[in-house]
Amino acid sequence: MAQKRKASWENYLAQSNCKKLLPDKLILEGIEKLRDIKPHAFNVLNHSVPMIYLLDYTTGKYVFVSSHCDAHLLFFAKKMLEGGLDFVIENYHPEDFKLFNEQIFSDRLSMIKDIPVQQHKDLIFSLNFRIKNGKGEFVNLLQRSSFIQSNKNGNPLLSMGVVTNINHFKAENPVIQLLEKVDAVTGNTALVQKNTYYLKEEDKIFSKREREILPYIADGLTSKQIAEKLFISEHTVINYKRNMQDKSDTQNSSGLINFAFRHHFL
Repeated sequence: MAQKRKASWENYLAQSNCKKLLPDKLILEGIEKLRDIKPHAFNVLNHSVPMIYLLDYTTGKYVFVSSHCDAHLLFFAKKMLEGGLDFVIENYHPEDFKLFNEQIFSDRLSMIKDIPVQQHKDLIFSLNFRIKNGKGEFVNLLQRSSFIQSNKNGNPLLSMGVVTNINHFKAENPVIQLLEKVDAVTGNTALVQKNTYYLKEEDKIFSKREREILPYIADGLTSKQIAEKLFISEHTVINYKRNMQDKSDTQNSSGLINFAFRHHFL
């Protein structure tokens, strides 16, 4: 049986554009309050408050983009409002767009597939990616977003998010997508799922040092014991283990070892 092909972001947008909603069907309550967020006279607020947006999937247009767009992306919100997703896609880093279009968005839909539509607004996706700023330079951004309205079949219609420039803190690889759920009572978040993506296939392969550590983990040695054998710090061993778990999309040492055996690393 042929494997079912994942739905791409572009295909989803094309299908959504055929299902126009009347303006009063969109959840727009409270949007006007976002326009009142002002940096006042403090530069720290001007450059620390994230850019806020509201995206209508049924039109591919932004209903709202805050003025902080200029601080983070060096172009005015008007460009996003007028150009919509076509403008964003045009300035998306090609590697990051290919990954999001062909894999990440499909994974995102799979994550929410079995979650009741009424709870979609309580889910927060986090994702790092690159986009071209007003100077024509690619910058690293962190986006946290939520599908605040979905149809009865669970397909997202309206997305709200915040975007922050993290260019000085994050390199382009790997791309990490988190799904968190907000407790409606306490406001606390809990991690539901974490996916790690590598832009190049070779980045998924464990390094020589990581493969050296794997057998010790399989033997049940602690990070401290491994560090003593390899004459490196315990902190370094912990970092290697964390990197391997990210590359293998596993949550603990047991999962990592199972992955290593399945892929003949051990």
